[in-house]
Amino acid sequence: MSTVYIIDMFGNPVANASIIGVQEPSDLQTLLNGAFIVRVPSDTQVVNPANVTDLLNQKYQGLLAENATFLYITYDSLLDATHIDPTSGPGIFGQRGTISLAPGGTLISVLNAGAGTALTGSAPTEALVTWEIFTVTDADPSSGILQRTYTELPSTPDYAICQVSFNGGVTFRTVMDSQVNNIDLVDQGTAFIIQLQNVTSGRLGIGSWAVCY
Repeated sequence: MSTVYIIDMFGNPVANASIIGVQEPSDLQTLLNGAFIVRVPSDTQVVNPANVTDLLNQKYQGLLAENATFLYITYDSLLDATHIDPTSGPGIFGQRGTISLAPGGTLISVLNAGAGTALTGSAPTEALVTWEIFTVTDADPSSGILQRTYTELPSTPDYAICQVSFNGGVTFRTVMDSQVNNIDLVDQGTAFIIQLQNVTSGRLGIGSWAVCY
């Protein structure tokens, strides 16, 4: 279960958008109407964030602190599609929690002609990768208003398969969420690429990804 921060969908710029609510829904569902979600693992410490920027900084520094054997964290909050490669899809690659994949679709982080996303320091020999997935469903009763519901899903291969490369796409390896991976010498490098493939029969939202190393 996660702590769900409900963010004003129309705050501009998004980095300064207001946090309009905080929940820990036991049924993993949150009404979205006029908002989007930033999810934080329940055991990650976040204290009174002032806005989205502060929330994300605390979230990812907290995630790194929980995995204290690692020195660095690199992430994409996926508040927009800036760091998604255009070869991704089929899917919707919008802003503010609207990135999703059609059945069979794949999200690929920016390739940069093999440079990938640059990692800090020397080539890691161990890493932990994590990502968030969700669904959004609409209910539009004839006697009421449209209700849009966010449902948190577990980051398991039943929903999405994750493959990562540390050498700019020369080699890829399949990883499980939040597990420490030993990186073989042939796979090592500082050019990170992540691929997330929707293996469900419905549309799948992608909330964010991060790698600790």
